[in-house]
Amino acid sequence: MSRRITTGIVRELYQAIFRPSDFVQARTSSYTQSRVGTLVEVNRLVVVYIVNLLMYAIPLTLAGVGIQKSQPAPEWFANSVFALLAEPTPLWQFWTALIENCSFITVALIITLVNYHAAVALLLSSRGILQTMHTVVYTTSAYLAAIFTLVMHLSTSPSIQVADDLVINVQKAFFYFFIDTLGSNLELPQGRPEQILIENVTQEGQLVIAGLVISLLYYLYSLYLGARLNHGTSRATALLVIGAVGAAPALYVVGIILANTYGAI
Repeated sequence: MSRRITTGIVRELYQAIFRPSDFVQARTSSYTQSRVGTLVEVNRLVVVYIVNLLMYAIPLTLAGVGIQKSQPAPEWFANSVFALLAEPTPLWQFWTALIENCSFITVALIITLVNYHAAVALLLSSRGILQTMHTVVYTTSAYLAAIFTLVMHLSTSPSIQVADDLVINVQKAFFYFFIDTLGSNLELPQGRPEQILIENVTQEGQLVIAGLVISLLYYLYSLYLGARLNHGTSRATALLVIGAVGAAPALYVVGIILANTYGAI
């Protein structure tokens, strides 16, 4: 059983890197019109996502990402059966960090799923929610997880601080583009983008940034392939679907700006 699981992981990793079309393509011939068949396929996709999510989140949490050392275990947890497994405070810190690390990518998956399927439906190209679920589950649990992992590495590794500052600067510039466009007086706590000397980025930092760019391109391309292969869209329609997914961060930022500017939203 373990050998079969390992072989499956290696095969999917190979496909994700070298054959993204095979990786993202739904096997429509295995779907059925019955409710039982639909539920079986949904359960399979949920299991695939949970397994991939834990493979992403557990190593990050074990590495200390998200763990709050000053956070004591609440009394109800310290008195529960979980306290019999290990010291309650470290166990509580681990579980809360694990949930937090899982929540980031899960929220991203939900937003992508809603935007993606709304786009293919509005463009009259949908072949069903299962096709969208397959596309989003596989792309998110592979390429988006890689992006999140690299961002976490940037924020926690002192040796690539300049690269981290560069990525943060890009995020600031993204926010302030909409702040200035909307004429808002909102200011980020970190201030406006600062000048970063590119030549000060270490070789490790350059590799991480390159990994971010490559992972992002893989993510967008796999979503494009999902629209083409799983929903049978044209190239133009697939690009519109990717545009709808890409608009999600912009809409999120605009929502934050309006909420902070007018307070009533």
